[in-house]
Amino acid sequence: MAEVSYGVAGYPISHSLSPVLINIVAQHVSKQSKPIDRFKLVQNDLIEVEFIQDALAWGYVKSPPKLIDWDLTGAPFGKFRNRALLQKVLEGTEDITEPLPTLEKESRGASLKLLPLSHKIELPSKSFSEEVWINLTSPLKHQLKSQAVVDFNDSSLTESVNVLRWDGFGWWTSNTDGSGVVRVAEYFGIDVTSGAILGLVGGGGAARSTAHAWVKCGGRVRILGGKRDLSELDWVEHLDDGEKSCDAMINFDDDVVPKDVMVNSLVIKSMYHSIEGSLEDRMDTLVGKEIDGRWLLAAQHLECWSQLWAPHVKDKLPSLDLLVTKLVHAETILASYA
Repeated sequence: MAEVSYGVAGYPISHSLSPVLINIVAQHVSKQSKPIDRFKLVQNDLIEVEFIQDALAWGYVKSPPKLIDWDLTGAPFGKFRNRALLQKVLEGTEDITEPLPTLEKESRGASLKLLPLSHKIELPSKSFSEEVWINLTSPLKHQLKSQAVVDFNDSSLTESVNVLRWDGFGWWTSNTDGSGVVRVAEYFGIDVTSGAILGLVGGGGAARSTAHAWVKCGGRVRILGGKRDLSELDWVEHLDDGEKSCDAMINFDDDVVPKDVMVNSLVIKSMYHSIEGSLEDRMDTLVGKEIDGRWLLAAQHLECWSQLWAPHVKDKLPSLDLLVTKLVHAETILASYA
């Protein structure tokens, strides 16, 4: 059995849904595995830091610099109340094996293919007895530039590391922002491999990763502005024809669709915000032409498992729509105790 210490690091971090996702997916995979191949979360932390060295330090000492009140419960993360509520979440989502029909009807994509991303290293075929997994969010993604880590999936090229794994000897790093965007687009029927056009606003780590992955998978990118200019990067292939139309669009700066942009099929929100109401009310907010950032978060999380943390169990991972269903069930459960 792999004993996993997991943390999500960034600033601010109190809003993160990643602790819910890691628990749900670990439980889902373990239920389908032999005892020796299961995953046990022995550590689960919110790491509020502004510098990458402090996030890496957590990986060695397994203690966050300070306790953070988690937005989902209003209680210090890591204390008894949060641990008990996460257990309630697992009890409430364990037997969910099918996505809600509301989400299932939205799916128009075929079975997901292996993304043609860069695999420069040979990953182990099984988990170690002790694993350390970290997710990075803003402002840490661009800070890790070191020869001391094993770079996977061109995360050094895009300067956007959002997932790490410690193997007992050193750190492996990857990036799943872009492949998460591709997965969501595929799920909603966008054929990226046929040259679908992605309209992209933003120039930070997630935007750089998305531009790289979309083109790598056969799509085309139309840069639509942003706080930083992606067009100045010589490795970013993009359309430069003055047009403002696209098949799908994502705005990493503020989630707004510019008025002069025509989106043919899908707007992927890069952010997720608090939602309220019954389970059905919450699910209704996740569908439509503009989809909530929970889709992207869930897709990125699944890519963390399949690319770097545990690629040998990728066939046992929940589907994207099932994970989103479980996530919203979990939020509804947590809200009932708030």
